[in-house]
Amino acid sequence: MRSRKKIFLVLLFIIQLSIIWPVYSLFRGVYPMILGFPLSFAWIIAMLFASFFLLLWYYWSDPAHNPSRTSDKAGDH
Repeated sequence: MRSRKKIFLVLLFIIQLSIIWPVYSLFRGVYPMILGFPLSFAWIIAMLFASFFLLLWYYWSDPAHNPSRTSDKAGDH
């Protein structure tokens, strides 16, 4: 397994663990309010954004996504 995929899976696992019992219980309170949201809801939103940006990084770092890395260019027919 490539290191990019290992990093992705480890970080995704950490994000998923942070929204279940052992870690989430640290953020279960209402106060402080963050941007008008209770702390518990703001934590879920933050982890949602973290997983989105992790998926975005994984997509952008994919060699198949980058056209300059492939040998089949538009001008080469």
